[in-house]
Amino acid sequence: MRLEGRKTYITAVVLGLASFALAMGWLDKTQYQVVIGLLGSLGLAALRSGVAKSTTDKTKAAGPEKAEPISGGTPVVEANVGGN
Repeated sequence: MRLEGRKTYITAVVLGLASFALAMGWLDKTQYQVVIGLLGSLGLAALRSGVAKSTTDKTKAAGPEKAEPISGGTPVVEANVGGN
């Protein structure tokens, strides 16, 4: 089974189950805090991995960017906006 694109959702579901277990009294607050810490870090790692894959996929699909000058453009003049 491939978990690509599903790790963050799985972490969120397990976090919801842990919250339910706390509400039912199956977990005490100390155990819940440990579960929250572990699942939070796993969720952030999965999110970071997804963002990193997203940017590399777009770069590979688009190819190397070529900087081309804009013809007919007007130069930008820097001004001291709002200063006296």
